[in-house]
Amino acid sequence: MENLIEQMPKMLMGHELEKTMLSLPVYSHEICKADAGTRLTALDAMTDIYVPSAMSYEIYSKIYLAMLHSLKKKQTRDAAMQGNQNHKRLHGIGYHSVLGGSDSFSIIGPSGIGKSTAIAKSIVLSGGEQIIVTKEPYAQIIPCINVQCPHDCSVKGLLLAILSQVDMATGTNYEQIAVKSRASIDNLIGTVSQVALNNILLIVIDECQNICRNKGGVNLVASMTQLINASGVSICLVGLPETEMFFGQEMQLARRSVGLSYSALPCNDYFIQFCEILFSYQYVAHPTELTPGIIELVYECTGGIIAILVSVIMEAQQIAILTGKEELNRETILMAHNERLKNIQDFVKVKQKKRSQTSSVAKKKVPDIQKEVHNEPDVDVQTATVIKQSKECGEDAVMLLREKGFFVEEVAV
Repeated sequence: MENLIEQMPKMLMGHELEKTMLSLPVYSHEICKADAGTRLTALDAMTDIYVPSAMSYEIYSKIYLAMLHSLKKKQTRDAAMQGNQNHKRLHGIGYHSVLGGSDSFSIIGPSGIGKSTAIAKSIVLSGGEQIIVTKEPYAQIIPCINVQCPHDCSVKGLLLAILSQVDMATGTNYEQIAVKSRASIDNLIGTVSQVALNNILLIVIDECQNICRNKGGVNLVASMTQLINASGVSICLVGLPETEMFFGQEMQLARRSVGLSYSALPCNDYFIQFCEILFSYQYVAHPTELTPGIIELVYECTGGIIAILVSVIMEAQQIAILTGKEELNRETILMAHNERLKNIQDFVKVKQKKRSQTSSVAKKKVPDIQKEVHNEPDVDVQTATVIKQSKECGEDAVMLLREKGFFVEEVAV
């Protein structure tokens, strides 16, 4: 067993882990002097930027330890006994679980916060791309199998997807045999359990929000529970926040979702640091400095969702280059938000601060108001006059302002 554990890479921590996970593409300020086509092509490099956060470190630790926990069960006396029980199950003989336990956990959070990227990097750093080979008995142990939850929560579809991934990694033909024999779901669970017992450390099931959108979700979770008990393999469930609400309905479901839960970023030091890094990758002819006002603006535009933040900055630079404005500023950022990202605006939620002025990000365009008198007095003086009149007459100030031709926008505070 010690030889197996030695084949896993060393667990990284602290600065070493941060340095390994950090991804910053090569950039030169000379690119700003290139022609528009070259700069637009180079702009795509921003999609490769990855700055690890506290979430990244937690996901890495969870995945590494889950793999290690599964590996410790391989080739033990209990694993051999469980293999015999799985063989009985496949032949319809009396069956019971030997390994038992609950090795499932969840990673839950809204789309775009970087869950999938953090999981992918964590799997690689945990040795997910290197198969562990044992000689006596001979076995190929796959560190991680990554599949998606079927949209219809088909138990059979998920089990066949797992076998397909195993076949691709080891050159076997488990899926083909199962399809040809028209194996039942019960037999498939037995087959996948035996394969996982011998050849898998961790199974990651993405898009688990499908579980709570389909009436077959409970059956799928029950099948995964049988798989855990019969294989000793760890299972990671990845999904959107609605998945957490589904698992919170009953105790047996809640136990399967113990793990990590995240939300969109607040406007904290990490968000500011990420903005600073993005602004260091400017491809416009006239680079600009990042200001506190711009940080506040992009936070209102993105709601703390990293994927949207990258998209806004990229789209703003595209607009700046294509229109000849050649600056990444408030104007181009708002144009990107209002014109190119309008479909996601309803999904961006920002906790508004109390302020004396309305937000810079408006979904509705402010109409132009034609002045009836060209040399009219100061607007603030007019406003004060109307408000004074409303008090004297006992009328609604907002309605009176609108009647006088003022544009009034009510903001909740």
